Amino acid sequence: MSGQIDIHTHWCLFGREPVEVMAELESLEAKGFEKVVVFPMPGFGAPPDKVFDMVPGAIRELIGLNPSRASHDDLESWLDFERRWGERPRTMEVLSFLDIRAWDGRTDLSVWWGEGHAGLKGVIIEEEDDAKMLMPPLRRVPGLTRAVYLDAQRAVFDASSRLKVPLTYHVDLTLHYGFVEECLGAHPHLRVNIPHFGFSRKLMAALLDRYPALMSDISGLGPYMDTDPDSYRDFILDYPNRVLFGSDAIASYDMRMAIEYVHRVRGLDLPPHIEAGVLAGNARRFLYG
Repeated sequence: MSGQIDIHTHWCLFGREPVEVMAELESLEAKGFEKVVVFPMPGFGAPPDKVFDMVPGAIRELIGLNPSRASHDDLESWLDFERRWGERPRTMEVLSFLDIRAWDGRTDLSVWWGEGHAGLKGVIIEEEDDAKMLMPPLRRVPGLTRAVYLDAQRAVFDASSRLKVPLTYHVDLTLHYGFVEECLGAHPHLRVNIPHFGFSRKLMAALLDRYPALMSDISGLGPYMDTDPDSYRDFILDYPNRVLFGSDAIASYDMRMAIEYVHRVRGLDLPPHIEAGVLAGNARRFLYG
């Protein structure tokens, strides 16, 4: 097992001991992982109860999150961990995509961007997303109207383009297809990853056909892949250069679940060059163009 790039993991440390996460990442390093991308999530000044609302219900339940734990600034904890990770030579890079889900689209991002990140992470969550995500609309965190919130989401794409970095953008295409198509149309050359196949392989395929810089990742799809591996294999064969490897692992739970996803990809019996592309090659193009 070697050469994997996990493009989709969540920092969300929320007070867990960093030494435990260090050990889990070192286990991935020992397995030959090349890079892991984490999404540190600053609260943008929101109180703990609002930060708590920024996390999907299933994740809150999994990690036992409560508002007091949510008060931790996970950008600050990431920057400290990043320093510790770099204290000795490494064969695996841990890169960060700044998760700006609570951004109002207008405040200067430089305070949180700091010395830079490898990319940006955005999420659109409105009332209609609650059935799947079990969380209130994210516009309530900075106190935005729906119209202003959608402008803030457009600003996420603008910021990624301005900073010349790739964007991972979580969106349920069954609910927000028209909006995300508008954003992609405004930035047709921007490297964008819509994870989880956008919750619809059919709609994801329609966008992949139209936007050559667009990609998608398999994070969170493990149980579905286990149930119907042939259909996921077929989708990857249709878009062999556009599918990325991701696990949806969470630092406050266990980063080693990425290994399970490697086994799932290898179990699809893809042609070797396509398997290698999914596990790492496509991610290199997404990260660096």
